[in-house]
Amino acid sequence: MPASFSPLIDTRDRVVSLGHLLSGHATTTIFDCGASVGKFTTAFLREFPNATVHAFEPHPSSVEQLHKSFHENTRVIIERSAVGDFNGVSSFQMNHLPQTSSLKTRPVSARRYYPESDSPIEKVDVAVMTLDDYCSKRSVDKVDLLKMDIQGSELAALRGSETLLREQRIEALLTEVFFVPHYEGAALFHEICLYLADFNYSLFKLFLTREGLNGQLRLGDAVFISPRLRKEVVDRFPEEA
Repeated sequence: MPASFSPLIDTRDRVVSLGHLLSGHATTTIFDCGASVGKFTTAFLREFPNATVHAFEPHPSSVEQLHKSFHENTRVIIERSAVGDFNGVSSFQMNHLPQTSSLKTRPVSARRYYPESDSPIEKVDVAVMTLDDYCSKRSVDKVDLLKMDIQGSELAALRGSETLLREQRIEALLTEVFFVPHYEGAALFHEICLYLADFNYSLFKLFLTREGLNGQLRLGDAVFISPRLRKEVVDRFPEEA
């Protein structure tokens, strides 16, 4: 039986990698979906000094912490909302670990790949919005970087960004991806790849962040890029020697 292995990839490492990728690009607009208490938001502010970060977070206590941390920062816009494929209200499952709380419930027919202690607490109603609608109302023309850590709702959020994707108004995406079920009905990695491929977005990099006790790769973060970013940045590098 494989030994327990749970590699931790530092937030800063991922953001610095994105900084290198976007170094020749004027990065002014970042969406941090599933901002939690602001770890990524802080790193984005440091790495992209000219960017405004739109931080989306539905968890009540996490939103309070975001306001405490960034209430005086004019470069951070906090939205107390989940992101998805509709505009309205939805039930939100609160878990003992706030960062695992989700619009989706735990799987009922799959192996448990999360701590037994991280049990559900209660459900609350939260606002949900699509990024297409948000950008339309806010007059956001483009999103230089879309980060999603939204516990199984990634595909729904992408469906709610269909106009942005079709018009290729998102340059790069950093999204959590699952290789085995963690939430009921949540899309797995290959489904995210297939959906984005319909809009000509392609995989650039994978950060593998968790394995199970049985050695099963559980989850990670994937970077997808627009055709423009691939052509103007990635493919400008010399071919392999």
